[in-house]
Amino acid sequence: MDLTPQNGPEDQDRSETYTPLEAGRVLGVSDERIRQLIDAGEIEGEKRAGRWHVFRASVHDQLERRGSPRARRSRERSPHSGEDAAREAQELQARVEDLSYRLGRSEARAELTERAESTVREALERERERADRMEEEARQLREQIEASRRGFWKRLFGG
Repeated sequence: MDLTPQNGPEDQDRSETYTPLEAGRVLGVSDERIRQLIDAGEIEGEKRAGRWHVFRASVHDQLERRGSPRARRSRERSPHSGEDAAREAQELQARVEDLSYRLGRSEARAELTERAESTVREALERERERADRMEEEARQLREQIEASRRGFWKRLFGG
């Protein structure tokens, strides 16, 4: 009985693996979808030490079966039936309307925020000017108080 490892193409395929995330990037799907494909038997993989290992050969076979991304997109765009297409169009229209509504609200919020910031900036500038005027008045009052504290003769003859 020969116990030496076999390095045939099948063993080599099983030793080269992707993580579900890497396999998902190759196929353009999520890692969760990769796990679903494994469960469905469309892609081969195995769990070792609590982690999924997806066989590279199986991922690339799946990629070939699906065809090029351009061909896949054109297949996905072709409607299955008139009712499906109408339902899909209604769903898309509803989504567009919802997104338009949300965009409008966001634009309105941005405009209100801009106006509020402008108003606050103007009020701050007015308060700074007012504070400067009051500081000047306080300086003048201090000078007057100092002048009134000097004696009569000092005021009269300077000093």
